[in-house]
Amino acid sequence: MIASVSGCVSNQAVQTVQAGDDNKSCSAIKSELAGLGAKFEDAKDDSGVTGKNVGLAIVFWPGILVNEVRSNKNQDSIDARISNLSALYNSKCLATEESRRASDTAVGKLRDLKELHEQGIINDEEYEVARKRAVDSL
Repeated sequence: MIASVSGCVSNQAVQTVQAGDDNKSCSAIKSELAGLGAKFEDAKDDSGVTGKNVGLAIVFWPGILVNEVRSNKNQDSIDARISNLSALYNSKCLATEESRRASDTAVGKLRDLKELHEQGIINDEEYEVARKRAVDSL
């Protein structure tokens, strides 16, 4: 009876780090994070006063403890996976986007400087100093 009752909350635990994580694209990481959010909510729904736990209270009250422990384990493992993928996304995807934006900004500055120089608004010396600063910011 213990085996059949303790199986009420399914084992939804996930491995924190999985093979191939480093090779995932930014969109694949975002997609998995979205799916894990829904999975976390499902695992959270298994905790507390649920139909499963009420049924267990009537039939086999220690089963409630088993359900709560398993539910918490599921939530913790999903939370750890979300943290791992979030860190991977931040280091892999956000850093790339930020460097791309910084590069675009520096290129824009260089174009503006060239235009100011060609229009005679800044002289050769001012242009070279400003151009070197813009290039150094890349």
